[in-house]
Amino acid sequence: MEKVIGVCGCICSDCRIYEKECKGCYAIEGKPCWLHEVGLEICDFYECCVLDKGLEHCGQCKEIPCDKFWKNKNPAWTEEQHKKIVEERVALLKRLLSYNIVDSNKLDI
Repeated sequence: MEKVIGVCGCICSDCRIYEKECKGCYAIEGKPCWLHEVGLEICDFYECCVLDKGLEHCGQCKEIPCDKFWKNKNPAWTEEQHKKIVEERVALLKRLLSYNIVDSNKLDI
């Protein structure tokens, strides 16, 4: 099954609002519907990675995982849950580097 992977390693296609309210960060240029809830106009991962550095995803950045991964914690998660999720996202992004695919944000997993 094809999964759509966001700039930060979130699996967009697994999200409950994917396709209803959000088409994934590439399609909406880093402006998901929930940004207003955190006081941003553009996702800080998308802005840094795609706009500032010209990368396709954070897995291509030498600084991964940067502070953005640690400060963007879902308040419902414990510190242990957050750490595990960050580690999973980083591993997934690094896996993307090993695939020779045209659309690097889509992966069969």
